[in-house]
Amino acid sequence: MSEQKNVYIGYVSDMKTYDSGVKKWGISLKADQLDELKKYLTKSGNVNIDFVVKSDGGAFLSVFNPRATDTYNNSQNSVKTEEALPF
Repeated sequence: MSEQKNVYIGYVSDMKTYDSGVKKWGISLKADQLDELKKYLTKSGNVNIDFVVKSDGGAFLSVFNPRATDTYNNSQNSVKTEEALPF
């Protein structure tokens, strides 16, 4: 089984709350971090990133590494390109 390692990239600022009830976090990525994201492209050409908010209000970005899970790789082998198109 392949080793799973969490990938955390970028910076998430502290939460700001506005009078309207809207909550906002600033997210920033440096140029080299954007280049590094290319390593995590899925077979369909996407980079899957989760925005995670912890119970203490802190937040972070977690990048899905498609090569770290056998389940993902096995499921992608059974998908044909024509069937995956939405049109």
